[in-house]
Amino acid sequence: MRFPALVLLLILAPLSIADPWRTDPMTPLDEKYMEDSRTQLNDLSRIELGRSFGESRDNDLRLIQTLLDRKIVTGDQTRLLQAMGIVMGDYLRKEHSLKWVIYIDRLGRSRALEVPFKDEAIFPVTQISSRAAVGGDIDVKAIYQRLESEIARAKKKIIVR
Repeated sequence: MRFPALVLLLILAPLSIADPWRTDPMTPLDEKYMEDSRTQLNDLSRIELGRSFGESRDNDLRLIQTLLDRKIVTGDQTRLLQAMGIVMGDYLRKEHSLKWVIYIDRLGRSRALEVPFKDEAIFPVTQISSRAAVGGDIDVKAIYQRLESEIARAKKKIIVR
């Protein structure tokens, strides 16, 4: 019994090493979750600040920063923090011709932006929430600029196969 199991393990092991992750298209459920998150964040902003998202990238980034600086959204409000990442990701997607995908690896599934033809993905959804969860300083504009730099680096990278 051990021999067939060992043979199977040896056959499958290279596959897991060669392809540790993949991307899948967004499902309607994923799209609905993201839309509901955007709506929840926008509703909060309208109630607390009298301002809505959707004016421009710079205004939306400032609005996110204001929600954080005034502690209207705190480190334990993961869905709202990730909604901020979705808003940032929406601008990155539009400005850099990216697409939302589901990134799947050994740790699970994540919403990510895929850089076309480069086998690369960036993760704007968790950029704010991961910092807020540990009480770190959050500079929304700097995070956005760093993500843009990652996209530029990925687009320049030559894939060797």
